[in-house]
Amino acid sequence: MPVYPTHPWSPVQKISFRFFFAFFILYTFPFPLTEVPYLSYGYSLLWHKVIPWIGTHFLHLPPITIFTNGSGDTTYDYVLLLSYVTLALLIAIIWSLLDRRRKSYHMAYHWLRVLIRYYLAGMMFSYGFAKVFHLQMPFPYLSQLVQPFGDKSPMGLAWSYVGYSSAFSAFTGWSEVVAGAFLLFRRTTLLGAILCAFVAVNIVAINFCFDVPVKLFSSMLLLMSLFLMAPDVQRLLNVFLLNKPAEPRVYYSFLPKRWMRITAIVIKVLFIAYILISQVENGIRGQAAYGDKRPKPPLYGIYNTELLVRNNDTIPPLTTDTTRWRQLIIQFEKRATVKLMNDTIKPYNFVLDTTLKTVTVFSNTDTLHKTVLNYKADSVYLTLSNDSLYYRFKKYDHRNFRLVNRGFRWVNEYPFNR
Repeated sequence: MPVYPTHPWSPVQKISFRFFFAFFILYTFPFPLTEVPYLSYGYSLLWHKVIPWIGTHFLHLPPITIFTNGSGDTTYDYVLLLSYVTLALLIAIIWSLLDRRRKSYHMAYHWLRVLIRYYLAGMMFSYGFAKVFHLQMPFPYLSQLVQPFGDKSPMGLAWSYVGYSSAFSAFTGWSEVVAGAFLLFRRTTLLGAILCAFVAVNIVAINFCFDVPVKLFSSMLLLMSLFLMAPDVQRLLNVFLLNKPAEPRVYYSFLPKRWMRITAIVIKVLFIAYILISQVENGIRGQAAYGDKRPKPPLYGIYNTELLVRNNDTIPPLTTDTTRWRQLIIQFEKRATVKLMNDTIKPYNFVLDTTLKTVTVFSNTDTLHKTVLNYKADSVYLTLSNDSLYYRFKKYDHRNFRLVNRGFRWVNEYPFNR
């Protein structure tokens, strides 16, 4: 294998490299040291102090108090990305002034590509295995089955679309896993980058078109894929568009000593083993804890209200009644969803005591006022009652929903589009 190259770079190449080197280091840090105790937390805490200050004093924004959560498109995230770009530009300018006589950065560029390859592969594995194990986008919950279609959010629609089919979820997941796996080896990096770009383009399109708040992060994964593809753009154009021969890529040795190469191989094997084992283990645990194989709580099911007696008065099922329950949906431990007569859906804490046959119901927004009800249940009926309230519900078999029972058909004489 040839020693690493020494040919000079153009000024544009050097300036571009300095910017992207600074930007990607800022963006990916503390990777690959993510597992170092307190490092990730300390790094995030630092930006949690800096970004609100920048937002207030430089951008004149309202106080930033919400940080990255389930949404990666918060005001904090936009200001953070702007800060990364600005800081990378400053570093590139200062670096260019102090190091303007350097002819190239072949060694640093090689290791930057290694960092991006492994970071991108790690993200592909993380999101991919979550889909393989049907965790990121699960089958629609019972509360979603009774939700009016028009009340779904665009993101909820996308989640239900993918989550409906565990096979399709696994297909999209394996696409990400395979693309990430090719990034782990230099000779297959281009193939991995191309596959990652195709996968990322689809993810970006879904995120933008269905208002999924991971627009910034998915766009960054696409940018990293394109960055890895950049050196081979001319070769790809020659093959696919210009009908010209493409010279084979020359691979250089950046680890001249044998012990360095052995150490690198050992680290790579350990990294791959750690990623695969941890992701598979997390997937199996996730399935058992909150995925398809999670244990169902007592009284699991959808219950339609048949009778409500309040203070000895039978309450009629009027759609104008904003307090009467139309349906009770029990799908998670210690939680329930209530659909009111006007189709409003509300979550409640629903804590069962199977020994005393009681259930404690209260809202997340009002934990001081709790209602304790006695319950009786069989395979068909459920009753909840106390001194002033009596509810009788009839269980509805969720398998009656067309979305659940339609299934897959090899032969369809006519389209079944409902």
